[in-house]
Order: sequence, then C-alpha cells, then structure tokens
Amino acid sequence: MSSIQRLAAKSNNSQTNSWEAVKQYVSPIEQVENLVHEAFQNKGGLAWEKIQFLLFDMNLRLMQDGFGLGTPRFFREWEIRHLIEQVEQQYLPQERLPAEVASVELFMPWLKERISQHRVNHHPLFKLFDRDDLSDEEVRYFLANYRVNMQRFHLHVAAFSLIVPFEMREELYHNLYDEFGQGNFAEAHPNLFEPLMDYFGGAREEDINPETCNLLNTKINLCWFADGLHYGIGGMGALELAIPLQQRRVLAHLRRRGLSEDMVKFFVVHCELDEDHGEGWFAAGMPYMHTSEDLQKVFSAAMRMLEARAGVYDGILKGILERRNQADKRLSGT
Repeated sequence: MSSIQRLAAKSNNSQTNSWEAVKQYVSPIEQVENLVHEAFQNKGGLAWEKIQFLLFDMNLRLMQDGFGLGTPRFFREWEIRHLIEQVEQQYLPQERLPAEVASVELFMPWLKERISQHRVNHHPLFKLFDRDDLSDEEVRYFLANYRVNMQRFHLHVAAFSLIVPFEMREELYHNLYDEFGQGNFAEAHPNLFEPLMDYFGGAREEDINPETCNLLNTKINLCWFADGLHYGIGGMGALELAIPLQQRRVLAHLRRRGLSEDMVKFFVVHCELDEDHGEGWFAAGMPYMHTSEDLQKVFSAAMRMLEARAGVYDGILKGILERRNQADKRLSGT
C-alpha cells in the first residue's frame, strides 16, 4: 500500500471519493486545483497531508523510474506537479530583503545570521534530547523519519549539479565525494546510518509523517525543477549550514546513552562536514548572485527549506506527544 493510500483510508467517504480521482490522475485539473488551495490554506490539515503524500509517491517514482518521457504518466504528473508548486508559491511567506542589503557582500553575513536564528535550530524537540527524555522507541521513530531524507540527499546534489555552471560543480562534487565516504563506500552516509537505525529496531513505512514528505518534496522542487540555480543555492546551502547546530544535540544524547563511536559515526561526520559544505555552497554560488532579484531568490529558498526541515521536527514531536498521551490514557483506563 502506498503512502497516499494509507492516508486516504483515514478520510471520510466524500473526501476519499474526491481524492481517488486525483490519485488516478483523471480528475479535471480545476478539481485538483481546488483541493490544492484547500491544502495550503490549512497547512497541516488532511488535504495538505494528502498533497504531500501524493507528491512523495510521485517523487519516489521519479527517483526509481525516471521522468517517464513519452509515457502517459509523464504529462499528467508534470501537470499536477506544476499546479501544486504554482499554488504553494501563492501561500509562501513573502518577506522581502531589507533595502540596505543590496550587495552580495552584505547579503551573505546577513543571511547566515538569519539561518542561525531560524526556529529549526531552536526546536523544542531538541529539549527532549538535551534532557535525555526519550525512550528507545521514540529515538527509533525520530531516526526513521530522519532516514527518509538522509537516504536520498546525494540525489538532490547530483540533480542540482546538472543546472549549475561548470565551475560551481567542483564544490557539489566535493560534497558528493564526502556523501559517498570519501572513497570508502562502506562509509557512504546511508551505509553509516543503517547500523544505528537497526540498533533501535529499524524503520517502518508507517513511521513516515507528511511533514517528512514535505521536506523531500521541497528539496525536489528547489533542486530538480526550480527555474534557475539560485533556489538550490539558498535551499541546500542553508540546510547544510544549519544541520550541525541540530545534530550536535542528537549526537550528545546518543553518546550519553553509551553508544559506541562507530555506532554514532553518521552524526559525528555530519557535525564535522556540513558546516563546511554550507559555506562551500554559498561561496561557490556567490559569483552568480548579481542582482537584488538573485539575492531574494536565495533568501526565499533558504527560509523555505529551513521551514520544511523545522516541519519534520514538528511532525516528530507531535507524534511523540500523541503516543505518550495515548499511553497515559491506557494506564489510567480512560
């Protein structure tokens, strides 16, 4: 059963009937558009969750089978993907750069400060890690959602490299080299992650939250389908630059649990590398930021990507608290 099928089973009959048409890509585009507007008007609601799972399934198929050029699914998926992105852009925050941030030399330190201040780096989920207030099952659930995007990160770098200037590819390929263990495939980052995932009981498909899907969908939109390189620079540069601030708190918790350095090596490596990767992405992209419009695109994409990452943590924290609440009710007999 696909992600979208699992979610559709939760809805009532009228919602399910309208959604079945979208799933099969035969619904009139106007009907789909109405559903998409509903989704982004009520972010986190059922329609939004359905849209995220729909895009997630399409994106997994893209990664597995390609674009499907010349097949019946190509045009229909392209049409729906294009529509969802057009509508989502209407509901994204429209924060403008301050007028005084008018050059790339002023822009980069300003942007880096905004990245460090973003809520993703100060999320309440990390207080649970700081207090060691997580069960084995809750750590497993966190890792299972983290794994969804981690497994595929290198694909976003590779896809984005196709549309950047030749000189900028050097930085991206350094990033890919690190992702694949710097020549030791056994230490490719997905391979480093699996022993830790298995230690806590392994990932399950039902773990995946719609917020986790949204991050993958956002990466796809900014790196694979965006109109120009500035969106990928902002989104991926911000993501890389911010990650060590979050992962250090996860790593500290895992060490206090007594896990070996080999077991936590995935997080050790990322705390060491990702800040350099973020700096590298922005340094490589700076020669291609010329106008205020360029800077605005980089900034908007950075904030969009970080908000999508923060959404992953929102979903995990919500799931943990809901499970705790259900357990408390069972214990109290209510």
